[in-house]
Amino acid sequence: MKFRPVRFNSYLFMLVAAMLAACETTNPGGSTKAASNVATLRIHLETHADTLGLSRQITVGREPAQTFSVTAPVLSEESLAAARIWDGNPGEFAVHLQFDREGMRALEMLSMSYRGKRLAIGGQFPDPRWIGTVRMERRIADGTLLFRPDATREETEKMVRLLNNTVAKLKKYKD
Repeated sequence: MKFRPVRFNSYLFMLVAAMLAACETTNPGGSTKAASNVATLRIHLETHADTLGLSRQITVGREPAQTFSVTAPVLSEESLAAARIWDGNPGEFAVHLQFDREGMRALEMLSMSYRGKRLAIGGQFPDPRWIGTVRMERRIADGTLLFRPDATREETEKMVRLLNNTVAKLKKYKD
């Protein structure tokens, strides 16, 4: 078999040219800006601690802190339709999460199957943290969760704004 160095070099040259043409440089400031306009939301189900590593121990809240084990996320921002702040008595507020049809079904199933258990709500906006819990005392058929976040009013407004930005971007990609 004959080895032709010219042929090998031309293939190598074309491979390198294709790789360089496919590479795109990004502005480091631009990628940070895009990531700062969105937030994540993960809702986990309370469970018993296990030795297989399927659950993990978390602590939610500052005063008083709640410590319990949770499963992998059961709902996320992909199923979210909207987020709002509901005002109560002066100085009190809550976050109202409205889920789409898929999230509504998942939430209804969870609330019927795991009555009395808690849902741990975590988010990243931009730093990851646990922001609240909800105890499922009744069937949740309307696809809404209402909880008091472990956050200041300003942090909550930022979180809701970023979640709504995320919902809008996800909706644009789904359509």
